[in-house]
Amino acid sequence: MNQKYKFLVLGSGPGGSVIGSELAKKGHKVLMIERGNYLNLEKKIEYSTYEMLTKYKNAGLTAMLGSPVVNYAEGSCVGGGSEVNSGLYHRLPADILDEWENNNNILFDREELCKAYEFVENELSISYMPDKQIPEASHILQRGSDKLGWKCSEIPRWYKYFDDGSFKRQSMTETFIPKFLKSGGEIRTNTEALKIKKIAKNKNIVYLKNLLNGSKESIECDYVVLSCGAIDSAHLLLRSGFKKNIGNKLKAHPSFKFIALFDEVINKKNMGVPVHQVKEFAPKISMGCSISNKQFIGIGLNDSNSTSYIDQWDKMSSYYISIKPKGNGSIFNLPFCKSPLVSFKLHPEDKANLKRGAKLLGKLLFSAGAIKLFPSLKRGNPINSLEEIKILERIDIKDFNLMTIHLFSSIQMGGDKEKFPVSPEGCLWSDSSIYVADSSILCDSPSVNPQGTIMALSKLISDKLLNKIQNEI
Repeated sequence: MNQKYKFLVLGSGPGGSVIGSELAKKGHKVLMIERGNYLNLEKKIEYSTYEMLTKYKNAGLTAMLGSPVVNYAEGSCVGGGSEVNSGLYHRLPADILDEWENNNNILFDREELCKAYEFVENELSISYMPDKQIPEASHILQRGSDKLGWKCSEIPRWYKYFDDGSFKRQSMTETFIPKFLKSGGEIRTNTEALKIKKIAKNKNIVYLKNLLNGSKESIECDYVVLSCGAIDSAHLLLRSGFKKNIGNKLKAHPSFKFIALFDEVINKKNMGVPVHQVKEFAPKISMGCSISNKQFIGIGLNDSNSTSYIDQWDKMSSYYISIKPKGNGSIFNLPFCKSPLVSFKLHPEDKANLKRGAKLLGKLLFSAGAIKLFPSLKRGNPINSLEEIKILERIDIKDFNLMTIHLFSSIQMGGDKEKFPVSPEGCLWSDSSIYVADSSILCDSPSVNPQGTIMALSKLISDKLLNKIQNEI
């Protein structure tokens, strides 16, 4: 052990990038550890096989065991999920915030939270897509919703638009990471944190492994900030001997998809992710449009043995429903196993909402002019009419191919140290030198894309931590 830092930030995603940047900006010695590579936005083709292999954990092939299994995808690169996701931005709905406060014995300062959101929105250039750039696949959601009288709206994104019609995603490698480096912060890539060991008050040793050559080292720091994501942050704590209330309340947004075929061209190369979402049945059920390039359309068609339709991919798009679940998952540290075991159990109401949501989405798509739907089901067949949607009622939920890109709440923040592992200040109740600043601390499902809330909470935690250090001087 030959190096010492004031702060060691484990993970460079939205949470870690915000808090790391804020700490470095104040002149503190900060080292950021990232398991993946540093590949900026220019070094990939969006939603490609190359991107999956280089920017996703396990190339996106991970799953939560249960009945049914829920597949999930996590970013694994500098910038984390911000480098690969759709960029859709939400603040936490007011009713969900009220729910969090009631259930987790916590009180958020509304004014400070609003300022934190504004800080994030300014840094990420949150804006709406120019009208002429909105793809037809997105307008379909609006068209179907209008016919049914449902609430549907365009969702802003962390994108910067230029006068020449070009645009750029404002991911962490475009925003907070450069500021972190400019302020003197250091990043070490292709490095995994193995264990945290306490040696004294506000003195920790973190054991690291270089994934390129296998070498190991240990680094001393005053404060550890966990920003590895809902799975890995919890797993690291479990490996380090922290067990109370860790990893046993994992939440997600389980999702089901249709590939919809229309009699007109609605898709095009490099379309990206459409920007409309349907919130008529929120927070329990939400609808939207997902990645719909030719490769992903092909994967969706394969679910219903319908790859023969791939030549019509430009007349198709992928649409989803996601639910705010009552069920939850767990993360287990298994002896002699490098990776955690992750499970997820759907509540009976979740199963009912998935089927209800699928039927509602089918109704919307047929109302918008779809001529055929290809469901994400095991041994599923194409659905040719609204009447045939009823077949979903007879299909066992085990045969639904479910997935999620949102994982959270594995190390929940709360005001009762007997129930929740993280205090309102952002540190572990059991160790005030270990902080958590990622999706792990969310009190429950936000029912919307969580990145905005993750970053806002990370900003609040950084402010409290800096104020704490200042008062200790």
